Amino acid sequence: MPPRSRISVEVAKPPVDFAPSIVVAETASLAGTHRIRIAANTVIHPRAKLNSALGPITIGRHCIISERTQITAPDSQGLTIGDGVVVEVNAVVEAREVGEGTAVEVGVRIGKGAVVGKNCKLSPLTRVADAEVIPDNTVLYGAGERRVDASGTAGARRKLLERHVDSLRVLIPSNASKWMS
Repeated sequence: MPPRSRISVEVAKPPVDFAPSIVVAETASLAGTHRIRIAANTVIHPRAKLNSALGPITIGRHCIISERTQITAPDSQGLTIGDGVVVEVNAVVEAREVGEGTAVEVGVRIGKGAVVGKNCKLSPLTRVADAEVIPDNTVLYGAGERRVDASGTAGARRKLLERHVDSLRVLIPSNASKWMS
C-alpha cells in the first residue's frame, strides 16, 4: 500500500497586533478576518483556537489561554479579555467581555455576548448563558450557584499569575512570527 500523503489546507491568516513579549505556540490556531490583538506577557498554549471571523479579539496583558480552548468573537463588536485573565483547558469563550483578573476554569462555557466582571471565578464546568451579565467579584460554582468573593486576594493572585507567565515563557516555544504578515 502506498504511503498516505498529507494534504495541507492553507487558511488565511487574520490581521494581528502582537506585543513583542507574547508567547504563541506553534500549534495554536488563529483564524478569521478581523484583527486579533494580544498585549504584552500573554501566553497562548498549543492547540488553543482564536477565531475572529465575526469580530475583533483583544486579549490583555499577563493572560494565559490554555490548550484546547476556543476563543470566538460573538459579533462585529468583538470580544475583549482583560488583563490578568486565565482561561483554562477546554473552555469556550464567546463573550463580549471578560473582566480583568478573572479565572475561567476547566470546561467552562461562556455564551455569546455575555459580560463577565472583574476578578470573577468561574468554577469548572459552569455555564454562563448568552448575553448574561456576571457582576464583579462573583464566584460561579455548582449548578448556577453564586457568591461574592470578599477575600481581597486579587493582588496576590496577580503576582502569582505574573510568575506563572514567566515560567511558561521558558516551557513553551513561541512562534509569533508565523502569524505576522
